Amino acid sequence: MRQMHAILIVMGVLCLSPMSGTPATAQSNASDVAFAEAVDAVKTKNYAHAVRLFADQAEANQHDAQYNLAVLLKAGKGAPQDFLKALTWAWAAHLGGIEAAEDLSDELLDLIPEKSVEAARDAVSKRLRARIDDGEKPAVMQLARFHAELREEADYEQAYIWYSIAAAIGLDGAFEARDDTRGDVDEEKIVELQVEAGTIFETLTFQ
Repeated sequence: MRQMHAILIVMGVLCLSPMSGTPATAQSNASDVAFAEAVDAVKTKNYAHAVRLFADQAEANQHDAQYNLAVLLKAGKGAPQDFLKALTWAWAAHLGGIEAAEDLSDELLDLIPEKSVEAARDAVSKRLRARIDDGEKPAVMQLARFHAELREEADYEQAYIWYSIAAAIGLDGAFEARDDTRGDVDEEKIVELQVEAGTIFETLTFQ
């Protein structure tokens, strides 16, 4: 895994510094170099370059870069303001564990009409499902949380299905989340949902 990075916002300007993490592979070292280059680009106000670098990393599911890209797109630095894309990346970062992304998402929700917000939800869910189909285990837990937390109205049935799959592959916190979510599901549908979870599980291959 590549090193993680702390992200702070000071007076509306990105300030980023690396934190120690797990031992880096050659690929993660390259990612850290790109991240550091993006940080330097922000510091020198070369925002367009920072957006390009963060966008590449965001597409590679690096959640700190997704958050930073969302901040820049919200501010309109390095690219024209795009609240919808910013929300999409902020939600992806939030599901990926970047705590500050939750507040950023809430701010963006106040700026976007609900009919447009649904497009961001659709983009996030499709991206997560594509990652799952590519065998990325963390995306399973993120998709479950998406259904529980980010839908206009929580879809606990889908959350239960995906938490069940997350538990089956041993993801941290999945057992507790599955059992908590079961309390929000109609008891009459539990067996049906378990069958659906099993059917989906059989189609998946994880790395």
